[in-house]
Amino acid sequence: MRHVGRDTMKEKLQHLLKMLENSRLAPLIQFVKFGLVGLSNTAISFGTEMLCYYWLMRDAQFPGLCAFLTGLGIEVTGEQVRITLTTAIAFLISVTNSFYWNSRYVFRKEKRSTVGELVRAYFKTMASYALTGIVLSPAIKIWLSGAGIPYYLASLLSMVVTIPLNFVMNKFWAFREKKRDA
Repeated sequence: MRHVGRDTMKEKLQHLLKMLENSRLAPLIQFVKFGLVGLSNTAISFGTEMLCYYWLMRDAQFPGLCAFLTGLGIEVTGEQVRITLTTAIAFLISVTNSFYWNSRYVFRKEKRSTVGELVRAYFKTMASYALTGIVLSPAIKIWLSGAGIPYYLASLLSMVVTIPLNFVMNKFWAFREKKRDA
């Protein structure tokens, strides 16, 4: 009997959400849904990054990669490579998670997207997050870590800049609805 009550409550909540999505509150509801996806995505990204930094790559110095980059005229330390690699791994996992939920939950369309549209949206999502996750975020972390701020805090502080920027790029570029001719 308890199971039936739960289904009824679930159905009521789904009905309420559909009503809100079709009302004047639709943009607000979309923003809240994006925020919920963003919270879970941030947790996945942060958890993945901390796992890589503090456990998987804890003692890695990357001497071969550092020597190769130095040969190219790019002076880097093992710590800088470690920060960049852990950020890149977290990036790949979190962008795929973000795309999945944003395409199905936040920015879904009434009409199903073609495979081509989904691929384009995925690569736009990847580009949006690349700017913030691979370029901007490591730069902020390296700068803050160099200033003596612990890495975990530098990573959290970088999100203050990257998360709002990701919302804007996803909303108005990656998942933008094409305007139809009247």
